[in-house]
Amino acid sequence: MMISTLKKLLVLLWLTLPVSAMAQIGIVATVNGKPITNYDVEQRLLFLQYATNIAITDANRERLTNDALQLLIDDMLKTNAAEDAIPDLGALLLPQVRDLIDQNFGTDTKSGSRVISDLGIDPITVQIKYLGDLAWSNYISTKFASRFEKVDTQVDDELERIRINANKPQLQLGEIILVPGPSRTLEQTVELAEEMVAAIRKGANFAEVARQYSASGSASRGGDIGWIIVDKLAPPFREALADVENGGVSAPVLVDGTVYIFRRVAERKDGLADASQSRVWLARALLPLDADATEADRLELAARLRRDTADATSCDDILALNESYGTGAQGNLDNILIADLAPQMRKLLLSLTPDKPSEPLAFAEGIVTLMLCRVERPQLQMPPREDIRQMLIDRAFGSLAERQLLRERRTAIIEYPGQS
Repeated sequence: MMISTLKKLLVLLWLTLPVSAMAQIGIVATVNGKPITNYDVEQRLLFLQYATNIAITDANRERLTNDALQLLIDDMLKTNAAEDAIPDLGALLLPQVRDLIDQNFGTDTKSGSRVISDLGIDPITVQIKYLGDLAWSNYISTKFASRFEKVDTQVDDELERIRINANKPQLQLGEIILVPGPSRTLEQTVELAEEMVAAIRKGANFAEVARQYSASGSASRGGDIGWIIVDKLAPPFREALADVENGGVSAPVLVDGTVYIFRRVAERKDGLADASQSRVWLARALLPLDADATEADRLELAARLRRDTADATSCDDILALNESYGTGAQGNLDNILIADLAPQMRKLLLSLTPDKPSEPLAFAEGIVTLMLCRVERPQLQMPPREDIRQMLIDRAFGSLAERQLLRERRTAIIEYPGQS
């Protein structure tokens, strides 16, 4: 009988222990006859603490220990199911597992495994976690291949929906989705979410917390779900994000027995049509002010300019008026990028209507009336098809993977020696 990659890793994990420590090892659970030891759980707990920055206290130690055990059980179920369906998958994935550890934890001078080892965490513990994630992803993708093939037919429809809603405000978000499990009640799941939010606000890496805990298909990408149209968010999510600034994280949101945490990455108030990238061509008429001009002088010039432009219906009218004042001031203001202007001026120009004179405006050089002659708006920057496809796959993956894991749990023989 072929020994699974996971079992080989567990054996290596135990063999790295000194003899004195091995004497303290005890089996705390078996999954279809395969043991999980107290050492496995302690190592996973240490890794969770490092990855999530959630402090272990007397109040939460038991719950977090149970989380670590359940995560190990799920990793074993995932890897075993994958290796039963896809022979030698674990061995094929190990090089990728090691690369991921280097990417997520390595530095310029140390490998990811060395960094983890220096923290007192056995690198094999981390390999087991990442092997479970990658094996499960391959398994779900293979088992439900026909479901994922349908995604390709949905990409055009999704792009059309994005195009229709292109001018609506959007948020770039990350998500963490937590569901109660065999060892964690809904109340405990909410408590865990609150600890996660507190840790992230103190500097914990949102993406790594998502990788460790999130039940979403986006977990492997650190919870990244891209740009979402604000109006399409469920009302509880909109409310939770309303006062969150870019870079911030929401409070936990409980909806239908599932707990959600969102990170607000960025905002596009004008959607894909970013008005700040527009270019404008303007005509202006200027009446200069003397250096010692009073407020009464300003009001008088503004009233004159308002009378002079009352019948202006084109930029040529404004240019002719400016020339008639004989000040030599330039009338044409061409090819101005809105994004280069100060916020107040940007707002003003975006409010102008073509061929309609603005109200008189006070500038350092005098009183001015502006007219919008021409505007070039940026073309819509539609997301790549592959990004849309991946988003649709993530949506499908999360629900399919969760249901399949429940099936694996129901059919497995999971025992806890020493518990009645």
